[in-house]
Parts: sequence; C-alpha cells; structure tokens
Amino acid sequence: MEIHQLQYFVAIVETGGFSRAAERCNVAQPSLSQQIIKLEQELGRPLFDRLGRSVALTETGHALLPRARRILAEVQEVERGLLKDIESGQGRLAVGAIPTIAPFLLPQVIEQFSQRFPGAELSVHEDFTENLIVGLIAGKLDVGIMSLPIQHKQIVAENLFSEPLLVASPRNHELINRSEITTRELSNFPFIAINEIHCLGEQIQSFCIQQSVEIDIVCHTSQLVTVQNCVALGLGISLVPQMLAARDHSGDIIYRMVSGVVPERKIVAAYHSGRIQSFLTREFVGLVREEHEKLIGAEKRWSG
Repeated sequence: MEIHQLQYFVAIVETGGFSRAAERCNVAQPSLSQQIIKLEQELGRPLFDRLGRSVALTETGHALLPRARRILAEVQEVERGLLKDIESGQGRLAVGAIPTIAPFLLPQVIEQFSQRFPGAELSVHEDFTENLIVGLIAGKLDVGIMSLPIQHKQIVAENLFSEPLLVASPRNHELINRSEITTRELSNFPFIAINEIHCLGEQIQSFCIQQSVEIDIVCHTSQLVTVQNCVALGLGISLVPQMLAARDHSGDIIYRMVSGVVPERKIVAAYHSGRIQSFLTREFVGLVREEHEKLIGAEKRWSG
C-alpha cells in the first residue's frame, strides 16, 4: 500500500469518478486506474462498484475511506511540521573559517544568526584552509568561509566577495599624506609579513613575485594582530585585508589603496560537492555577505 494509491482512492470518492480524480491528481487516467487495481489486489477486495459512468464504494471502500483520510492527514502534518521546523531554524550547523577572516566578520554574524534562529545549534571552528577542507570532506563541517584558491575536486566554492589588500603604515609615516602607493614602492620600506602558513601570506608572496617586487621583510608573524601592533609601533608597513582595516578604529594606522594592479583575495563559501546545502547553511552564508557589505559600506577611511 502506497501513499499515492490512497491519494487516488480518496480523490475518486471526492470527485465521483476516475476521470475527474485523474484530472485533480494530474495523472493519466489509465495510470490512476492501474494503481487502484493494485491496491484492490493487495487488499484482496474491490473498493468500488463500477456502475458505468459512476462508481460506488463497496463495504471495503467504506471501511478504508476514514483510515485513508487519517493517513493522508498525518502525512500532511509531517510535511508541515518538517517545513515549520526547518524555517524556524531547528537543527545543527557547523561552520569553519580561516583565521584571517573569522575575527572580522564572524562575531557579528554569529550574533545575528543566534538572534534569528535561537533554536539552532551553531558551532564555529577557526582553522587553516587545509584543516577546514578535511572537515568538509569528513562531513564535520557544513560550510567553510575561506579564500581561493581551493584545490580539491570534492570541494565546490560559492563566490561571496572580492577583497582588496591595503597598505598599512604607522600614523607618523612619510606615507601619511599620500592617498595611494604604487606596487613597486612596497620594496622601499621595511615590511611586516604574515606567515605563509596562512593562505593570505601565500597570496601576498605570490602577488609580490608576479609584480617583481622584492619586499624587505623585517618580521614574520602568524597573527594579524601582531602585524597591526608592529605597524602601529613604526616597525614597518604591511599589506592587510580590507576588513581588518574596517574594524580598526584605533587611529594608530593609516590604510591606503595600492595603485595600478591591486592585490586582492576572493572570499568564498566552500561546500562538499556531494552535500545539499541546508536552510541554516544558506541563511548563515547570506548573513556573511550582508555583514561584509555593511562593514565595508560604512568605512570610507581609505581611497580607491
């Protein structure tokens, strides 16, 4: 006995015939008739007396009708309940993010997400790209917020936004009165570099190689906050993400665009190619986009 057979049975009763029931169920009449015959064979008794152009319920049909309606009503309640739970944010969501993104976007996104979906169980994991990919492949993470390139055939990436890298210099630096700095001028000043264990470090290094710029690295660090502190103390300049600049209201650092070829990174939402994105996943990614637009749209402290 199958649900669609019960749906056809009830439709015949309510419309008064096989042809009208087929129209209501949007199915060919021979297919509907065949399913009713299969149902009758399974029950071992006829459900209808065929009376020419009309039909009448047999005693078996009368006995089945309230049960069929109850079963269909329960199925509809299950469907409505599932949809209600999904749209109310019931469920779990595991998010990964790289360290050069997480501190600047995720706290605000987590706050908004928790307010919108108080019934959701959210877990956030900050880690390097390669570890987040392992989590996505293993099914431990639903989505990863990271930057390109991602080289794994089982990972698909949804573009979120492109982010320029800005020149960060101390407030009393000779660049204070400059609205921009050229790429080649990066080699004229001591440089504070983020370590290549971060994809951001690799991206900056690749950019300098492509532009034939030999930067004078005086400090390697694995933390962007250390980069900020070193720059603020006048130890050198650096290239930093725009979102970092947007969150920095200390006034100790000046941020400027690079003229000419602008270094940038592409931020994406990464998923396992074999998984269907859940409602909560789509909502979280949407909030990431919104928070970035809000953050960058509100900040005009750099040129370009």
